[in-house]
Amino acid sequence: MAVAAGVAGGSAVRAQEATPTTHHADLSAFVPEGSTISVRRNATSLSPEEKATYVHAVLALKKKPSPYSPGLSVYDTFVAWHRDAFGCATMAAHMGPAFLPWHRVLLRLFELELQKIEPTATIPYWDWTVDNSTDGGIWTDDFMGGDGNPDEDWKVTSGPFNADAWEIKIFDYGDQLRTPAIVRSFGQGFNTPLPTPEEVEAVLAVPTYDAEPWNSMVHPTQSFRNALEGWRDCVDEVCDPDSGMGPICAGPHPMHNGVHLWVAGEQMLTHQVANPNDLDAEPEDLATPTNLIGTMAFNSSPNDPVFFLHHANIDRLWGLWMERHGQSYAPESGGPLGHNLNDLMWPYTHYGLDVSPAMTFDPEAMGFRYE
Repeated sequence: MAVAAGVAGGSAVRAQEATPTTHHADLSAFVPEGSTISVRRNATSLSPEEKATYVHAVLALKKKPSPYSPGLSVYDTFVAWHRDAFGCATMAAHMGPAFLPWHRVLLRLFELELQKIEPTATIPYWDWTVDNSTDGGIWTDDFMGGDGNPDEDWKVTSGPFNADAWEIKIFDYGDQLRTPAIVRSFGQGFNTPLPTPEEVEAVLAVPTYDAEPWNSMVHPTQSFRNALEGWRDCVDEVCDPDSGMGPICAGPHPMHNGVHLWVAGEQMLTHQVANPNDLDAEPEDLATPTNLIGTMAFNSSPNDPVFFLHHANIDRLWGLWMERHGQSYAPESGGPLGHNLNDLMWPYTHYGLDVSPAMTFDPEAMGFRYE
């Protein structure tokens, strides 16, 4: 989601370095020699064996040491990258044109790590316009597990990522509770419903990829990116030294944002929860088990493995939009750092992967396609 950020031991302001703005069109890192195209399938079409393969690979990455970040697992590295992408120095991945390219790279790198454990594993996509119930579908005990347990402060106690098997170690700066288990409360809080086919169709019909001012405040009828990302009636973006950049929005939180909130059962946005160390805070404003922030509502939302299924669907919809409107992108220049057509994207360039939005338009050139 997009409401707080951080890196262990620092602040969101210090989390990022300046991003270079040149690139070389080398996609070999995404297509290992001798590999075949990875086919991402609808999650509900997976066989029990395919679900087991995917779950095994995810659990293994949670334990495997990261080649990028000493002291972290491979899985937690992806959580940290996403969380830190809300830093004020460079809003790398949200509220701007690079929202879709940045997450496409994140998913493909994650998929390649899965395949080092299970060569046949690919990221399935969760089509929430169809698979929109609170049980069954992806929420089975052999796959993503189910809703949070109200008797356990809405912690997930079922499935392979239950509270006893899956420990969260990467937290947002502003997260005072630091709950080590996944927290879900389907459809509660803001009561944001999952997107409908008609709403998706309206988003896909927006002909322009993005427009000025290239952030959360651009009107969704002028920006496919923002229509899909889900910012509405936003009037400002503000930077907090600890939690990072965030928008001030009066409207609803549909589409991508709404799915995060639906899974989380968001009771209030993280910036609305008072700091327990604030002596002036009213008791009812403090974070308690009755107003917990669900895992998918934090900037560290990849802590819930359903994040990757959700974003695979978002990425799939971007592909459908390009089939209608062409490989169009804006801005070529003049936008936020890291969001222009040929800007290198943080943090990938700092790990030797020079990739820009311009390099991400063809999924098969990056080694994958959708069923």
